[in-house]
Amino acid sequence: MKLTGILTFSAAILLSACTYTSNMNMGNNFSADQTAQITKGKTTETDIITLFGQPSVKTVLNETDVKWIYSYTEGSSSAQAFTMKTTSDFTTHTLDILLRDGVVINFAETHAPMNMNLNTQSSIK
Repeated sequence: MKLTGILTFSAAILLSACTYTSNMNMGNNFSADQTAQITKGKTTETDIITLFGQPSVKTVLNETDVKWIYSYTEGSSSAQAFTMKTTSDFTTHTLDILLRDGVVINFAETHAPMNMNLNTQSSIK
């Protein structure tokens, strides 16, 4: 009986150390140096495409104004086998650009961290 208990305890310790990790990135990556090259009232659509490529989203606001959005998300997620604990750590980097008649009139850059911890417990009755 003692041997079974020791084996069960040893297996539980070994399984608790099993962690699976996954990395992910999505979208067009861009840097602060690229964003610093944008000048309100001067930078054109062509300049923006040269710097960043095509945007993720283009929204027509009216006859003269268009909003372009560039977004890049990267991070990792991990799951622990025995405890069923899941954690994730992602960051989204977004650049919103407002163009009027093909020229940048405003833009905003944001970094948004997204962290999540999840514990899943099984209830066997």
